[in-house]
Amino acid sequence: MNARSLPPPFRFLISALALAPALWISFVLYQAGHAVTGLAVLLVVCTGIHVYTTARNPAWRYLFPGLLGFGLFVILPLVYTVGISFTRFDSSHLLSFERVRADLLTETRRTGPEVFAHRLLEREDGLFRARFTDTVQPERKYLSEPFSLTPRFAGIDGPGPVPLHPALADDPLPGRLLDLPEITRRGLYLPLREAAFSLPDGRALAVADLRHFAPQDRLWEERTDGALVNRLDGRVIRPDFNVGRHVDEHGEAVGFGFRTWAGLENYRKIVADPRIRSPFLRIFVWTVVFAGISVAATFALGLLLAVLLQWKELRGRHVYRTLLILPYAVPAVLSILIFQGLFNQEFGAVNELLRFLFGAAPDWNTNPTMARAMVLLVNLWLGYPYMMLICTGMLQSIPGDIYEASAIDGSGPVKNLVYITLPMILPPLLPLLIASFAFNFNNFNLIHLLTLGEPAMVGGGIAGETDILVTYTFSLAFRDSGSNYALASAIATILFVIVGALAWLNLKLSTRRARPLPR
Repeated sequence: MNARSLPPPFRFLISALALAPALWISFVLYQAGHAVTGLAVLLVVCTGIHVYTTARNPAWRYLFPGLLGFGLFVILPLVYTVGISFTRFDSSHLLSFERVRADLLTETRRTGPEVFAHRLLEREDGLFRARFTDTVQPERKYLSEPFSLTPRFAGIDGPGPVPLHPALADDPLPGRLLDLPEITRRGLYLPLREAAFSLPDGRALAVADLRHFAPQDRLWEERTDGALVNRLDGRVIRPDFNVGRHVDEHGEAVGFGFRTWAGLENYRKIVADPRIRSPFLRIFVWTVVFAGISVAATFALGLLLAVLLQWKELRGRHVYRTLLILPYAVPAVLSILIFQGLFNQEFGAVNELLRFLFGAAPDWNTNPTMARAMVLLVNLWLGYPYMMLICTGMLQSIPGDIYEASAIDGSGPVKNLVYITLPMILPPLLPLLIASFAFNFNNFNLIHLLTLGEPAMVGGGIAGETDILVTYTFSLAFRDSGSNYALASAIATILFVIVGALAWLNLKLSTRRARPLPR
């Protein structure tokens, strides 16, 4: 029994039960300033209701969850990353324009020398009142009207300050007195520090420090043309969306930067800015070389071991095969961390052995060539068992009669490998080799855990000699002091295009291989 077979009243009830929480979530998201997200949630829920209650094709009921997951976890991050690459988004342009504008409008200036200590009172109906005492003249006390203390409190950002009225020292407290630990524990301090209260003479009280308020007024006044005027010196600032900052008439930036559209600026930086272009090109070339050598070396070693273990006269070959597959069974993270200790150039076991045998040892951590060789060696250890397993399966599919005929003709093992084995296993293995190349092209764990991209590239800024594109992107976004998320997203987009092209090629080769033979 499905929803479409239910009577219309029941279908309407099920739709209403599913739509009600979606409307509430969408409204909350809209109130928080995420209107697009709220609309998307509502659209997805309405589509689901339509699919499961009115859709005539039952296949959509099975496809909808998969399509929804694909959209949320593949399409949405991809679109978001590509979108960020066309913006100016870094550590100096983190906030949205609306948030930066609101922060400027909430900047205040002192309008009087008084300082008031405040105490917060909670009434039985859940509302609050605040009591202020002048620290210089304690007889001056003020009591606020009742107000609701929520994250969207009506303070400086709200409709207006809460009025204050004079109070006598012996007036009873209209509520339960809250101490500072309770205010902090209940999450009331942050809304309270955003509040503004109006003195009887019209001046506004705003938070001065943890326990005090002081007469303050807005520093910036907004004009109808969108400009902001400083009430102290009359300076006028306007938003410049080309640089993502508010600037004055002299071009001097004021306040925080905001995210803004940058077009192809980040992609032009990769090509035109020598500080980005030089390390990017070197890292790109090393990434291709690293992925290519890794695939070739693991395939060669895996094939060699598979061929040797196919030799029937080899005693204990099943034991050897089990031992050689063990690196594949150990989690790669553990293996990489173990190798990091083994290759330590001061105390590692590898250098201790080399010093004992030859009296010298390489600088694995400081010499760029040796660091890259270490990365390739560790990746060879991690990757050959997979290739050995695949090649073993391929070799078992080759008829033994072919090798017997070859032996009668006088061919040896090398000729058999070159003229029989490789031509027969390479075509079906080609898609797997391309997939392995794509995997190593984005082999983040190996580089990040083994070398962290080091040693540092001379003149490359945050780039390292063993960095590949994916680790370089990570460093730009999270390790660099500038945290250039937009530039990192541009590089990630280029990576997606390259890996997507490899996946397309892999799919084409797989499709061609699976095509039935003509009769």
